[in-house]
Amino acid sequence: MRKNSLAGQVLSFVVSALIVLAGVLGFRALIYKPDVQASPKVEPTAPLVHTVAILSHKGSLDITVDGLVTPFREIEVAAEVAGKVVFKDETCNGGCFVTRGTRLIKIDPQDYELAVRRLENQLEQADANIEELQVEISNSAELIKLAEDTVQLEQNEVNRLAGLIQARIVTDSTLDRAKQTELSARNTLAVLKNQLQLLNSRQRGVQSARDLVVTDLEKANLDLTRTEIVAAVDGVIIKDLVERDSFVQKGDPLFMLEDTSAVEVKCRLKMEELYWIWRQSGHDVNGVSGSGAGYQIPDIPVTIRYQLAERTKTEYEWQGVLARFDGIGLDDATRTVPCRVLVDKPRDVKVVSHRNDATAEAGQVATAGLGLPALVRGLYVKVTFHVNQSSPLLLIPEPAVQPGKTLWIVKDGHLEQKSELELIELIEVEDANGSMQSHWLVEAATIGLAAGERVVVPPFGVLRDQEAVREEVSP
Repeated sequence: MRKNSLAGQVLSFVVSALIVLAGVLGFRALIYKPDVQASPKVEPTAPLVHTVAILSHKGSLDITVDGLVTPFREIEVAAEVAGKVVFKDETCNGGCFVTRGTRLIKIDPQDYELAVRRLENQLEQADANIEELQVEISNSAELIKLAEDTVQLEQNEVNRLAGLIQARIVTDSTLDRAKQTELSARNTLAVLKNQLQLLNSRQRGVQSARDLVVTDLEKANLDLTRTEIVAAVDGVIIKDLVERDSFVQKGDPLFMLEDTSAVEVKCRLKMEELYWIWRQSGHDVNGVSGSGAGYQIPDIPVTIRYQLAERTKTEYEWQGVLARFDGIGLDDATRTVPCRVLVDKPRDVKVVSHRNDATAEAGQVATAGLGLPALVRGLYVKVTFHVNQSSPLLLIPEPAVQPGKTLWIVKDGHLEQKSELELIELIEVEDANGSMQSHWLVEAATIGLAAGERVVVPPFGVLRDQEAVREEVSP
C-alpha cells in the first residue's frame, strides 16, 4: 500500500511538472513576434465608369404628333330653281366618285325655255320700236331743216318789204302779212323741234325698256342653265337627298359632294413644339407680312404616316405642308394649339416596308398599289413636322440622362456634372449594329457640349463632381 501510494505521489508530481512546463512553453510561443518586413502603402483605385460618345444630329428636327384626317371641302349642292327632277345620273349616289363637269341632276326646263322665248320676242319688239323711233327722229330732223329754211326766206321777205315801204312802193298791210307769214313759219319750226325732243325722250324710254328685257332674258337663260346640276369638282358623293320624279323648291338640298383634290389633317401642337417651329431658319409665313404675320404659321414640310393594326411592319406615307392655325390661340381644355396640315396629293401614297426578308429590305419604299389607295377622312395618323434649325443639335443616349435631367461627362479623367438639361424630344436612332437605340435630342448651345464628347452611362455607383475616374469606352 505504501509503495503504491509513493508511486502515485511521484506520478502526480511528474504530471504537474509537465503541465507547468507546457504552460510556460505555450506562453512564450504566444508572446513571441518574429521580425516581419513592412509592406508599402497601397493607394485607392479610381472608380471605373462606362462612357459613350455624344452624336451629332443629322437632318431636320422632326416633331411627331397625332392627327385626324378631315375633308378639304364639303360642298352642299342645292336646287337653284324649282321644278320636277327629270334626270338623275347613276353616279349621283352616296359613295360614288364623280369627275368635274359630270351632269348629275336635271330639273324640268320647259317653263324656263318658254320664259326665254317670250323675252326674246319682247326684245325683238323693243328693237322694232327703237328702229321706228329712229326713223321718226330722222324725218323730224329733215322737217326742221326745211322749216328753218322757210323761216329764213320769210325773214328775207320781211326785210325787203321793210326797205320798200320807205319808198312807199308797198303798203303797211303787205308788210304785216309778210310778218304774219314769218311768225307762222317760226311756229311750225318750234313745233317740229318740240316733236324732236319728245321723240328723243321716247327713244330713251324705249331703250330703257329694251335694257330691262335684256336683263330679264339673261336671268331667264341663267335659270335655264341652272336646271342642269353638274359636279363642280372631282369628288365623292357622300349624301344624295332626292330621287328622280321628285319636285324640288329653290334652295332644297340635292346632294353633298366631298372635294378629293386635297385633304386636311387636324393636329395639336404644344407650345414647346410650336416654339421650335417658329425658330426654324428662313421660314415663309404664307406670304403675309406686317401685323398679320403674327397670326400665321410657318410653311414647313410635313410627312403623314398611317399604319394598319395588323400590319405593324408596313407604313403608308403622304407628303403635306403645315398650312394654318385652326382658329386662334390655345384650346382651353388641352392647352395646345390646333393646326391644319394640307395634303394636296392625297392619292400620291408610298408604302414603306420595315421587313427584313429576301423580297423587301428595311426601309424600302414601294409605289402605290398595295394597301390604301388614298388618304381619306377619319384616319388616325402620325404627323411629323420637319423643322430646319440653324443651331446644331446633339444626340445623347437615354440611359445617360439621370433623374433631374442630370448628365455626367468625363473630361481629362475627371467627372463633370451637367444639370437641368433642356431636352427636346426622345427619338430612335440606329446604331452600328443595326439596332434602334433611344436618344434624347438637345440643343448644343444650351449645354455647352459638342459631338464626340463622352458621357457616363450605367452601371455606376455614387459619382462626385470633379472626381477622378477610369474610363471604359463603349462603342
